Amino acid sequence: MRYFLCLIFIIIAFRIASFGQDIHFTQYYATPLVFNPAATGLFDENIRLSNNYRTQWSAVGVPYQTVSVSLDAPIRFRGKSGLGVGFMFLHDKSGGTKLTANKFMLSLSYLLRINQKNTISLGLQGGYVNKYFTLDGITLPSQYNPETGYYDLNLPNNVTDMDMSLGYVDMHAGIAYSGKFQKVEPMISLSVLHLNSPKETYCNADSKLTPRMLFNGEVRILCGKSWSVIPHILTTFNKKTEEMLFGVLAERAIPTKVITSVFFGASGRTSFSNFDAAMLTAGLTFYGITVGASYDINLSKLMQATNARGAFEISLIYKLKFEKKNYITLPCDRF
Repeated sequence: MRYFLCLIFIIIAFRIASFGQDIHFTQYYATPLVFNPAATGLFDENIRLSNNYRTQWSAVGVPYQTVSVSLDAPIRFRGKSGLGVGFMFLHDKSGGTKLTANKFMLSLSYLLRINQKNTISLGLQGGYVNKYFTLDGITLPSQYNPETGYYDLNLPNNVTDMDMSLGYVDMHAGIAYSGKFQKVEPMISLSVLHLNSPKETYCNADSKLTPRMLFNGEVRILCGKSWSVIPHILTTFNKKTEEMLFGVLAERAIPTKVITSVFFGASGRTSFSNFDAAMLTAGLTFYGITVGASYDINLSKLMQATNARGAFEISLIYKLKFEKKNYITLPCDRF
């Protein structure tokens, strides 16, 4: 029975990988601490609050839902180099077994301000991951009733040698570069998730998460006084699996006190063997709050089952800038 249940979860894991290619966001740029700890504190304001909500695959069963919340801030020394500190929480629930994952992560980065135009950031992230599931509403072979010809939830499922939950410590690391020139603002980053290869299994097997590498690049190109174009790309590799998200955003600055900018764009997500989805995104910034909404149009082999319905996602980023900069100085007596 234990090996049979392990096989079930291998199928579930394959289903998750096939449908969602691991936990991901269309608006990944609105979840900076989820993908690279080096992004911690890598912004000009004093505090940043980021929140994303994603729901998908409601057309083919129980919808998958993912929520992320992060809070980070830079602590600069005399306005130059400094530290970035942050906290990130991720909640994901997927499938009929209500497979749930909760991640609590702390981030620390070193922000090296080379000059007014170039910054390099090194980041580490560590925390605790808890995952659990339930078999409520799931029928197993032992619950088949030959007298009625149907499965009966009232019959015992004979699951006695399997854990319903697990937990482990997870570690991530990354590096990022950002630059500001006259009309071009590039940003590139590289990160490695599951750096410590934590053990993750429900079946008492020696199953570990192998390190997962991500590369992200984007360029903000200023076009005149009001428009900006932002091409971007995110790639991830793990063993023999890969995923790439690429697209472009267009943003228009608006000289008002309430709404300061609007943006819209399109993107695509694919692997080397399967084009997964096309995504449309739009949003605006008001009072320092950036709100974005996106929709995934499913174009994979599941399109006939989903009727092209994929995922809906909404993001919120709030950046707060104090009137007095949070520089740290060391007192020194003068003689």
